[in-house]
Amino acid sequence: MKKQTTLRVLCRIMAALMLVSALAIPAMALTTHAEEAAPDAEYEAKKQAYREQIMADDVTTDDLLIGSWVSFYSFETDSYEYQLDQMAAAGINFNMFPKNFGSGAMFDAEYWADVEAQYAKRNMVYQMNGSMAEKNIAIGVEYAAGKEHCVGYHLVDEPTADKFPEIARLSKIYREMDQTRYPMTNLFPSYAPEWALGGTYEQHVTNFVQTIGPENIEYLSHDYYPFRDGGVVLTDIFADMEVLRKVAYENGKLKTHAYPQSTAWNGTRMPTVNEMRWNVYGYLAYGFKALSWFNLVCPGSSDTEGEGFRDSLIYRDGTIRDPELFAAFSELNWEVRGLSSILMNQDVVHAYHTTKANGVETLPEDYFIQPDGRRMEFIVSVMEPKEGEDRYIMLFNKNTRRNTMECKFNVDLTGEVKWLEYFDPFTGEYIPVEIKDGVMEETFRAGEGRVYRLRTDEPPVEETTAEETTEAPTETPTE
Repeated sequence: MKKQTTLRVLCRIMAALMLVSALAIPAMALTTHAEEAAPDAEYEAKKQAYREQIMADDVTTDDLLIGSWVSFYSFETDSYEYQLDQMAAAGINFNMFPKNFGSGAMFDAEYWADVEAQYAKRNMVYQMNGSMAEKNIAIGVEYAAGKEHCVGYHLVDEPTADKFPEIARLSKIYREMDQTRYPMTNLFPSYAPEWALGGTYEQHVTNFVQTIGPENIEYLSHDYYPFRDGGVVLTDIFADMEVLRKVAYENGKLKTHAYPQSTAWNGTRMPTVNEMRWNVYGYLAYGFKALSWFNLVCPGSSDTEGEGFRDSLIYRDGTIRDPELFAAFSELNWEVRGLSSILMNQDVVHAYHTTKANGVETLPEDYFIQPDGRRMEFIVSVMEPKEGEDRYIMLFNKNTRRNTMECKFNVDLTGEVKWLEYFDPFTGEYIPVEIKDGVMEETFRAGEGRVYRLRTDEPPVEETTAEETTEAPTETPTE
């Protein structure tokens, strides 16, 4: 059960919001769908109150986590505390590497005591730097002991299939020494060479889970970077999402984690805000429960070394080159966190595509909701609750080129579902959806997913005013 954080933590994060606004992000008109519908003071007050509620609620792995791979630039440019404040204000609540980047570097007890203190102040969580060296496991477990904001160990990134038995052995040691936390391994995408995967992609992921044991896995994780030079988008990413969703669901409904792309390097490019939203909501449509941006900060020491990392949300010198993109990125993080209370209690059973694509499920013709138009490319996510009886669907707009789209859906309300409620991630409120003559009309932003609760009771009767119910006087005909 969660406990409320102290007022001091809430004040610290509120101060961070003002800090980023003043130092990094100029005022701009970020228009959300909900704001278009109700751009008034009352709505803004509800939005602010809901964000403060999210800030005040303790973050654990029972929440939807939003983090980053490389998260820091030189502390000589800006202090550790300043950079953490900037992250907290941008909606980030989790870091894979909580201070210095580098797997296997254990540092010392004083280092980890400071990390815990700084993350506790901002209501953020982190992973301990794990190690593939058995001798370091006990050290890491010792450093993690008693640290409430340490939620796991980062073990290894993108291992080849032949390394799975050794990862399994080390994972079991971690779990024997620390039964409250899990080691985490991140898997290749499907476009890795076959010799690395050891078979098909589904075989690769299934082999990993069966070898390590689902009881030793909290998050089944992978990466896939779709935004390539020349405006290319690799849409086979959805087939990878389906593999992870299916394998995780069939092995005890494991949580899933991925790395949305927010960096440019050799062969890739910086995504637009529409594409970043598409990347994030695509994962949410497949039931993913944690996301780590790749990256918040541009990796490396130059644009030409190694993999040629050349741009990110924050450049390696601490500069925010595109303040509007950074502001939109921050708003997107808070939007996603606003869905946490719903999505963390739901498992995606099917992610149906309304148009045919490789390696995914297609929407059955008899499903109760259908797009009214052949060119509407959507995913309809069908969810089931972990607890309780509330059932949800997500409608995810796969289009990234049009900023907004007016979309119609044919909705059959003659069966079990009698009406729908939209969950507003900005205010935490449910809004009844108007369905007229079996048609629902909604406005979607590019790459947006919208979550709806399926109601099986009778819809509420609209109240009418006295003016509407008063009948016109009957005139007496004259002779």
